[in-house]
Amino acid sequence: MSEEEGVLRGIDYKDPLVKYRGERISYTLKKLLGRDVQLNETFLVDTYYVHYLPLPITKGKSEIEKNKEIAYSLVNSTLSSDVVLKNREYSIVNSAVSLALTVSYVQNLIEELERIKKTSQSMEEREAAEEILNGLMKGSSSKEGKEQKNTNQQSMEKVLRQAHEKAMSKAIEDANSVRNMQKIVGGNGAGTGSVLTFEGEIHEVLRLARNTEIKKILEFLSGIPKLGSITKRRTTRFSKGELYGYEEGSDIERIVYSELALPDMLFYLKLAEGQLLLYQKQIKETLGPIYLLLDKSGSMDGEKILWAKAVALALYSRAKRENRDFYLRFFDNIPYPLIKVQKNAKSKDIIKMVEYIGKIRGGGGTDISRSIISACEDIKEGHVKGVSEIILLTDGEDKIAETTVRRSLKEANSQLISVMIRGDNADLRRVSDEYLITYKLDHEDLLKVVES
Repeated sequence: MSEEEGVLRGIDYKDPLVKYRGERISYTLKKLLGRDVQLNETFLVDTYYVHYLPLPITKGKSEIEKNKEIAYSLVNSTLSSDVVLKNREYSIVNSAVSLALTVSYVQNLIEELERIKKTSQSMEEREAAEEILNGLMKGSSSKEGKEQKNTNQQSMEKVLRQAHEKAMSKAIEDANSVRNMQKIVGGNGAGTGSVLTFEGEIHEVLRLARNTEIKKILEFLSGIPKLGSITKRRTTRFSKGELYGYEEGSDIERIVYSELALPDMLFYLKLAEGQLLLYQKQIKETLGPIYLLLDKSGSMDGEKILWAKAVALALYSRAKRENRDFYLRFFDNIPYPLIKVQKNAKSKDIIKMVEYIGKIRGGGGTDISRSIISACEDIKEGHVKGVSEIILLTDGEDKIAETTVRRSLKEANSQLISVMIRGDNADLRRVSDEYLITYKLDHEDLLKVVES
């Protein structure tokens, strides 16, 4: 078996796409580890295709050369893992999840082996870890004669199993976060067109997936099955639209063809009396952008801000499905920079938004009036286009300048939807076109806001 051959059947290791996979994984590992690790790329390719292929099969043990035995053992352990088999329904033919699993697994495998090599109190375990690491490197070959280390086989198996299980556990956790992110902000629902794979930015996605706050938000949102189906469609009756029913009338352009077979006298009578059977037709109206103002003041810190961030990502998910632009502005006593995510945004722009949301912490005073006026200025000055509704999330601990806010909303030709988080504000209630109060901050409260 040549250096370019791996341990799986049916893989052409010389194919440019297969080589690209190996190079991509090596590049991503370098980004995450902060250094270049000269791993054998066929091992990386095999690890990837174990997750990606519907039915990966290893070669027979007699076909495997000595220098491939460690990789062969790890690939077999992955294939026989119950947690990997369970996760395959998400990883098969999903390049982002398969790449996340591969990169996270290999990174954690290398780090665990290096840890054992440096800190284990057992010399045999340290030597086993070193031998396993060497066996995964480029140009690795079996050592013969006096040069070959007489590593205890039991220690080798123990270290290999320990490193594999720990690495796989962390990889599954990372991959689940990537899958949740792909599902929630990638737009992979029926009728949404192409799915954002995040493949080109997987190292950034993995860093986000390991962010404690982002992980909590994604886990919270992933527990809402209905979230992926929430859409809002306004329709208008139109003679050349889609068929949705029948009615009586005299619009010849929408006539049901069977009416043309009527005797002339009866046809003209029904026409004169508006009793011809017609198709009812409608078209879907284009929805404008979603503009969200999110309070990050000190009173919002903790559970409130975490829930509000989940609402922000859920609203973006809906905007993505409905092919709408999404605008987000945090505020406390001052409004923060406007975040714009266009409906055709690239994955790197979405990642930046999610990263920004994760970094925001509660703190500062509260000036709701100033934030609403800033949003209205965005609309009036053309910084955002097509916005007809402003959604405000706050716990409402502030006095509202009612006259100024009303005037700004009128000049911007926009309505205000206010969502109170465990609070009430009589001033805000009066200036809002729609006013919601949430107390439990659970899935039900989130759906109530996203569906409004």
